[in-house]
This record gives sequence, structure tokens and C-alpha cells, in this order.
Amino acid sequence: MKRHELLHYVDTSMGSGSPTWALLGNGISSLTEEMNPDEETNQWINQENGDSNVKSYTPSVEVEKQDCVDDDAQAWIDKMVDELPTGTLATTSYVRFRLKDKISEGIYTAYKRNCAVTVNNTGGDAGGNVVNSVKLSGKGSAVKGTFNVKTKTFTEGEMSEGN
Repeated sequence: MKRHELLHYVDTSMGSGSPTWALLGNGISSLTEEMNPDEETNQWINQENGDSNVKSYTPSVEVEKQDCVDDDAQAWIDKMVDELPTGTLATTSYVRFRLKDKISEGIYTAYKRNCAVTVNNTGGDAGGNVVNSVKLSGKGSAVKGTFNVKTKTFTEGEMSEGN
């Protein structure tokens, strides 16, 4: 699987009404979803080696986007940089799916996660495009469902071929 086959969409409506999904793609050369595990390790006096347990995960996505394409994702990032939202105004969600997880034409098994949006920085080097950096920090558990790339809609729950 190549990187372009793992897609991330962000809800640019920020929870105000129906979700409006924008592809995180153009202007982004690297995007990694960090799982950020919270582990607990104990080693007792009678053990040579300790035991580890995973307590939880708090996934996050760092997005560094060059301001080189006027698309819905760039308009949303510009708004975040200009307004620096906090609290519930800084809450949205993102969807992640793999093109190999196709259910039917344009519909894929997907995972949606609520997140807090943090603006990290904006700027860049002389002669280059402006680069904006935002972080999507996970809130709670992901919801499994499907994503339709034609209608840009996420539907919670399972869907099988032919539904």
C-alpha cells in the first residue's frame, strides 16, 4: 500500500451543522497519525523483567500544509490560524480510511474520531510558500463506519457489500 492510499478528511464545519469533509492532501507532503499510547510498566522484586500494560491511546495528527492550493482544507486552516479557536469552538472530527478497504464503488470502511484543533504556527522561509501547522488531538474512541468519497459523508456502523 502506498501513502496516497491512506486518506484523512477533516470536518471543516467544526460541529456547526452537518459535517463538511475536506481532504487533507494538496500542499501536505507528510502526514502521520501518532497513536500516543499510555503504558504502565511494573516490575516486582521477584521479576527479572517488568510487565507492560496499555492503558489507553490518544491519537493525534500533525498537519503541516503549504499554502499553495486554494481548497476547502486550506480555507479551514486559514480560518483556524486567524481565529485561534478554544474550547468547544476548537472541536471537530477527522476520518481515516484505506482505499484497499473498499466496500462498493466510492465507499470505504472508515474510522471517525472527535478531536481538538490546536494551531501550532504559520510562516516559512523567504521565497517559499507559507506553511501552516495544526494538530488534531483525539478525543475519546474512534467510531467505525463507512465514508462515501462521492458524497463526502460518513455513516456510522457496519456496511457489507450489497447494502
